[in-house]
Amino acid sequence: MTAARRPHLALVLLGALVALGVTVPVSPPGALPQWDNLVLTAVGAWAAWRCSRLTRRMARPDRLPWQLLGLSSLLFACAGLVTGLGIGGTQGRISVGIVVVLVAALGPTVSAALIGGRVRGTRWPVLVVDGVMVAFALVVVVDVLVLAPAMAPGAIRPDLQPLVLAYAVYPAAAVGVVGALCTVSTAAVRRPATAIILMTALLGLASALLAAHIAQPTGLWSTAADVVIASALVTGVHAVQLASAVPAELSPADAAPIVNSAGVVVDVLALVGVPVTLVAALLLDLRVPDGALACTAVVVLLLLVRLFMRIRDSDRIEEDLLRSEEDFRGLVEASSDGVAIVDADLRLEFTSPAARTLLGIAAAADPHLPLLDLLHEEDRPRVRRELTVAADGAAPVVHLRLQGPEGEGRELEVSHHERPGSGRRVLHLRDVTTRRRRERELERMAFTDHLTRLPNRALLFQEMAAGSATSGERSLLVLDLDGFKAVNDSAGHEAGDLLLVEVARRLQGLLRTDDLVARLGGDEFAVLLAGDEEAAVEAAHRVVDVLARPCRIGNRTFTIGASVGLCRVHPGGGQLAFRQADAALGAAKKAGKGCWRLHTEDRVAQAAASSSVATALADGEVQLRFDTIANGDTGILAALHAQPVWVHPELGTLPAAELWAAAERQGCTAALQQWLITRACADVAALGDELLVAVDLPAGLVHADELPGEVAVALAAADLAPPRLTLFVTEEVLQTSSAALIPALHAVHRTGVRLGLDDYGMGSTLWSQLARLPLEVVMVDVRNLSAGGNHDRMLEVLGAIGRSARDFEVSTVAKEITSRELLHELRVQGVVAVSGPVLPTCLTAAEVADLLGRPGPAVVAPLPAPVPLPRPRAEV
Repeated sequence: MTAARRPHLALVLLGALVALGVTVPVSPPGALPQWDNLVLTAVGAWAAWRCSRLTRRMARPDRLPWQLLGLSSLLFACAGLVTGLGIGGTQGRISVGIVVVLVAALGPTVSAALIGGRVRGTRWPVLVVDGVMVAFALVVVVDVLVLAPAMAPGAIRPDLQPLVLAYAVYPAAAVGVVGALCTVSTAAVRRPATAIILMTALLGLASALLAAHIAQPTGLWSTAADVVIASALVTGVHAVQLASAVPAELSPADAAPIVNSAGVVVDVLALVGVPVTLVAALLLDLRVPDGALACTAVVVLLLLVRLFMRIRDSDRIEEDLLRSEEDFRGLVEASSDGVAIVDADLRLEFTSPAARTLLGIAAAADPHLPLLDLLHEEDRPRVRRELTVAADGAAPVVHLRLQGPEGEGRELEVSHHERPGSGRRVLHLRDVTTRRRRERELERMAFTDHLTRLPNRALLFQEMAAGSATSGERSLLVLDLDGFKAVNDSAGHEAGDLLLVEVARRLQGLLRTDDLVARLGGDEFAVLLAGDEEAAVEAAHRVVDVLARPCRIGNRTFTIGASVGLCRVHPGGGQLAFRQADAALGAAKKAGKGCWRLHTEDRVAQAAASSSVATALADGEVQLRFDTIANGDTGILAALHAQPVWVHPELGTLPAAELWAAAERQGCTAALQQWLITRACADVAALGDELLVAVDLPAGLVHADELPGEVAVALAAADLAPPRLTLFVTEEVLQTSSAALIPALHAVHRTGVRLGLDDYGMGSTLWSQLARLPLEVVMVDVRNLSAGGNHDRMLEVLGAIGRSARDFEVSTVAKEITSRELLHELRVQGVVAVSGPVLPTCLTAAEVADLLGRPGPAVVAPLPAPVPLPRPRAEV
């Protein structure tokens, strides 16, 4: 019952008690009308009305037990009216009112029977035996303490004896039966069932008081009976009110049977009351009637019956347990997955046949070996820690490495849980040797060039990102073979492949083991060196010299060369370093090939030395430039890709990568991050209500702790809907930022902001990233998919990316589109949106506004005919 309802019932009961206090003095025995009975009539009528209102809220199948309580209240009201007006008989003798009261008192008993019958798995023989036994036990108590003195010769008139007998036996029968029936109830109706037991006990007490009033006519007994009856009626309403709050559809926990402590108390007190009453009778020299002795014999007999039923149930339960154990053991022994149980010291206590095979335990060996003795020695501390440290919720999966019986390695995956209170842990073992070997092979293939067995572009960028936080200097060499196309044209692609393998071998033999040699694709290679600029120049010299030597392939000799571009790798600047080294490679090609060039125009250092990024932010030198992103089908402008640039008064316009690098040197990255998010939201909000905006987070420089707050403030200040903002990260960002970035991105996503992955296809699989972040967009640079100029292969790879992304309901954006022909082909591949030089790029906010104001919504020509491809969504 809710807190708002308790005062309501309390006020009704208080009003009834006040009314009884006023009417009892003016209602002497024999006078009509009996005002106290009319007060009980009003309380009963109110209780019947209230129960009727409450049962209407219940589901129809659940109403009957509680409607009976309302009917009992109505009958009590009728009985009070008949008795109060003196209709149907003389007060104090058997009359119509007395008969109606006795019928009404049966209501809680029938309700309790209906409630007990609805408990799943109710065992009626047990409930009947318990009910009869408790009823006879209470009859013994009533017979010795009440009926024997009242029925003594001359105690009361003979015509009143049947009435006293009825009033005295009712409490024993009703309370005993109701208490036994409500001993077990569902969890959902435990409180209503307890209220019914209390109502029945109050009615039994009132019946006993009326019996005492007949035996010793005084106003005290009748007044107390009136008070108790009013309390019982209000308690009945309370029971129905509690039941009305029970949901129609019960959860398994609410529908489960539980023991009602109130019913247990009634049963125990009744059975204990028999010997206590008999002992008291002997000590006080009270007469023990023959009926009490007969009822005591019945109680003893029923106790024996109950004991027999318990023994039979115990045997049945034991048989069920043995059968279940046999079934469980059969399932465990037939399972291909192993099951083992270990104690607190990780010593094996039980192992299934499959577990013994997986663990390599011989049939004649001790089955209770320490589990750790079976593992590789270096894995033992880790396994002990993972298996013994308590974990909230599901325990993590543990991986075990064992040595097979023939010396082969074996890997097991173990899920485990602790058996509460036993100190033992159940292990479920599965052989994952083949699966783990395949996973490692797939991972190796994902980061390895299949021809030369060198690391590929993805692993190169991963290594540049992984080492960005170290203090050591690093340099990047990008080289391109001179004259390789002529070899392919004259000797064929097979000879060209063998030549690439030879180049890879020479590069590996030329450099140190700490250096990384990677094949970027085609005849392009890269070298990541640990060392300063001088060491990089020396390495570039060696590369040019070694690759200029003739190469013998089969029975032919080829002379090629190499052009090399090199630059320093700044912290968090893997992409920037690659662009700078590639620019230096272009300079080497223009210089006549077969040489190297160093990227010397370090505008980042010049800008950081000559100007302050913080001052540039304040003076407006840091500005936003927008690349347009168009819908893949219609060509309509759908989003803007915002990037900060530094319009330097001396060095010209520095792109985003150089601006972030300068800010990192001056410690201004936090201010730049806040400015970027705030300005992008404000500019796009001013351009309309539908345009979306994408913002890149820089590698190694994201301030994760401040990110959720900055995004929330920027959105609120610009009045921009969160789904209109997309934050883009690259794998390099995820690898170089702090561990707080992933939780911060999840917090931002929960506000409605969308997350995207830029430069997808350069590293891990999409599903590996989806396991970490709720991505909604991937952006693919088509230049990274066209190694060796294989245009068809690029379209195949992009189509595969688009299909896999659609499976995860992720949109695909293709960027760096350089021609309308390529744009048309990419649309056919199902790309949701496109970006690049074929669309307007590097626009200011004012230029974007002018673009939106032009006639016609499309920024590129739409497809000539609709292509029936599924689209998970049309936005970016």
